[in-house]
Amino acid sequence: MAELHTVFGASGALGSAIVHHLAAEALPIRAVARDPAKAAEMLPDGVEIVACDATDAASVVEACKGASVIYNCIYVGDQMKEVTAHLLAGARAAGARLVHPSNGLVYGPLQQVPAKEDHPHAANTRRGLMRKEIEAMLMEAHAKGEVPVVIPRLATFYGAHVHGTFMSMIFEAAYQGHKALWLGRLDMPHDLIYLPDAAAACVLLALNDDAYGQVWHVPGAGPLTGEEFIRRVFKAYGKTPKIGARGRTFFQLAGLLATRISDMAEVLYQFEQPFVMDGSKFAAEYPDFEYTPHDVGIQDTVNWYREYFNAGE
Repeated sequence: MAELHTVFGASGALGSAIVHHLAAEALPIRAVARDPAKAAEMLPDGVEIVACDATDAASVVEACKGASVIYNCIYVGDQMKEVTAHLLAGARAAGARLVHPSNGLVYGPLQQVPAKEDHPHAANTRRGLMRKEIEAMLMEAHAKGEVPVVIPRLATFYGAHVHGTFMSMIFEAAYQGHKALWLGRLDMPHDLIYLPDAAAACVLLALNDDAYGQVWHVPGAGPLTGEEFIRRVFKAYGKTPKIGARGRTFFQLAGLLATRISDMAEVLYQFEQPFVMDGSKFAAEYPDFEYTPHDVGIQDTVNWYREYFNAGE
């Protein structure tokens, strides 16, 4: 019997991308989401969709039954540690492996560029410290032989179904012909990855037993500065670039009014200096893996946003 791949957060951007990649590989899938109706609109026909409240331990364990591989693509803010504990319990009960996509927040401001997987975990923000604690919990479970865990550390991603992030705001602003705003400085290189590539890397690592117990940098097709990225987005729309940036002063003032803006302020340091990850370990282990060139990924994303906005008109 083929292994069952169970994706939590299947109605989110990364979760849905992983489900689509698994479907393309003809692998058995269970998509788990708080809102099954929303997930059904985003996912391929015929995929099993299960409703689950990830903050409820019993609900998570039930959704994990029969799973061989579990993907944690849930983001629930301050409840992430609780949800991760539930997923570990579900994976233990099912005898499943756990794939936990993460990012560079655990590093804090980079002390080495490009950063390798052994970079110190020097997070100094609320979200960074939480991710640091969660990853320590996951690796402890792996070290104890309770649950095999692998952590793909992803660059900032862009692509279909990305909403509510500064990356989505860039595509939306360019579509409307407004000024697109980067975070921090426009001249700092920053790793970016096209979402289907992030999903493909997560599945590739999930399928390789030797990948577990490790962190793997998945940095994408190469860093771009904010100005370079925004220019390419406008070019894909066929429009004249309108480029701006929001610095620390804006976030210090606006962060008092909105949680989402406050969250952006926490990652601002990643855009005030180079934020580049060394992906040589992943490249050496999987030499046949190819990242989508940014111009191709950006054009595909622009095409998706066009359809998304046209459907709403």
